[in-house]
Amino acid sequence: MTPHVQHDSNRRGVLVIHPGALGDVLLARPVLHALQRQFSQHEIALLAGNAVGTLLRDAGEIDRVFPLESTYLSELFAGHDSLCAPFKRWLSRCDKAVGWFRDADAALVRTLRAAGVQSINLRSSSSQECFAEHQSDRYLESVEIADAGRACNLPLILSPAVMAEAQQILRSLNWDSRSPLVVIHPGSGSPHKCVEAWRLAEVIQWFIEVGMTPMLLEGPADREPCARVLSALRTPVPVIRGLNLSKSAAVLAQAALYLGHDSGVTHLAAALAVPTVACFGPTNPRRWAPLGPTVSVVSGEPCACSTWSDVASCQARVCLQIAPERMIAACRAQLDKQP
Repeated sequence: MTPHVQHDSNRRGVLVIHPGALGDVLLARPVLHALQRQFSQHEIALLAGNAVGTLLRDAGEIDRVFPLESTYLSELFAGHDSLCAPFKRWLSRCDKAVGWFRDADAALVRTLRAAGVQSINLRSSSSQECFAEHQSDRYLESVEIADAGRACNLPLILSPAVMAEAQQILRSLNWDSRSPLVVIHPGSGSPHKCVEAWRLAEVIQWFIEVGMTPMLLEGPADREPCARVLSALRTPVPVIRGLNLSKSAAVLAQAALYLGHDSGVTHLAAALAVPTVACFGPTNPRRWAPLGPTVSVVSGEPCACSTWSDVASCQARVCLQIAPERMIAACRAQLDKQP
């Protein structure tokens, strides 16, 4: 069932449609920033996952969320007559729509035009008509926005209320804020993107030895990788678990350093301007690495797998054979850059 959509007749709208996962949506933030500047009097709405949409709305980067988990996207594909009345009214005052996916038979474009949207730019960022290398630049290129770039990738700003909640969560895990907090995310969207647990365990042991407070961040799909790291540790460390995305972001924002893989959480840490060390493989960091001056990427040997089937059957995993000493060096370099 589609939730009620409040109607504000005083503002025109801009709709951004992004059905991707957390990291993909965060890489599209420069587009949101460009649209905010170009349409400063408009209401910017995002049709995306509710968790990331709520995060971006609360950070002031969009004005409204149309949750992907609801029926909005299916209504758009089904046709104008299938739109719920509040969504139809909102689209009637929408001046522009952009998005990243294949609309092969132009069904969605027809619905938007019938609803009254004048400017529509929907295209897959994987289109052969896109030539930019980094995914963030491809998002900009595919919707033909030229006045933005990586310099517009401003840090996410979280509310004082959720930051205070995060501090309470960390205090409950015996962090007193006197020692620097390090958050380690052992998981990823795919187990084929994760380094071996013993490698992370060696780095975590170094954090402990130099007087830092390492904690693991466990999301809903991270139980197994967290358990493997815990079993490889000589000294147990706390595990942060059971948080929604906004509270996870607020916990990350308290950290002096973040260590993770090619994952949405890593992109979130980078978006918060937390000093970030990202272990990449087999995905190409030139295409998918998080952006920002606080990000360092470490990888093993170049990946020779040409498809994800090859990745799944690969035993060597040379791209993820990253020596703990290299991770420690990257972490040390990030820490040395901080005041």
